[in-house]
Amino acid sequence: MSRKKKKNKKKKKFIILFIILDIILIISFLVFRDATSLNNYRKEMDELKKLDVSVDSYDRPIMSSGKYATIEKGIKGYLDEYSSDLNSVLSIINDPKLMKILSYDNYAKDGPEFKESTKYLEDTKKEYNEKIDKLIKIMSEENIRNYAYELTDSPYYISLYEEFMFDPVMLDKFSQNRELLNNSKIKVNNIIDTSSEVLSFLITYKDSWVVENGGIKFANEELYNYYNELVSKVRAA
Repeated sequence: MSRKKKKNKKKKKFIILFIILDIILIISFLVFRDATSLNNYRKEMDELKKLDVSVDSYDRPIMSSGKYATIEKGIKGYLDEYSSDLNSVLSIINDPKLMKILSYDNYAKDGPEFKESTKYLEDTKKEYNEKIDKLIKIMSEENIRNYAYELTDSPYYISLYEEFMFDPVMLDKFSQNRELLNNSKIKVNNIIDTSSEVLSFLITYKDSWVVENGGIKFANEELYNYYNELVSKVRAA
């Protein structure tokens, strides 16, 4: 074999070796990057488990990359939307307008027909129940599971998503919030319904009461007692 051929053969070996080393380095880099991203993802999921879905925001920076980031972003978006809607729904109980619907000021302003107040109660009840039913549905096991397929069709990444969302810590949080929502639904609907009952009574007997000196006065004691009975139901709700 000539010296030139030997030299070319040796050169080809070096090129092949160089290509193999490049492939190994690329694969090592990708494996390291994947491992780092997975580690960052798991660390962030551990932090999310510490948050209170009824208080905290999940609008946090994305700590992982690649498909891990897709799952992380999806989880945070899902929980943050839920948390925001949950707080919005629960805040209705402290709505000043609802709290003052049976006040002297509202009687003087909107009585005796109470058109604005009646519409407010109807609209509030409809909107409230739609929102709270949506929240209860969002946190159903079926809904949580189906959302994964909106993020990816990879069994591996779906399993990561489910590993977090169906972790006992998260399931306990979801269960507590479902109970909170159900209790709130009963309480708020009772308040709205009994408030509507009071206004209906006042509309029916609009010629038998007046507001003066910071209070409401009825034409007779029977009506006054029945009014107090209705108001006490609101306070007990």
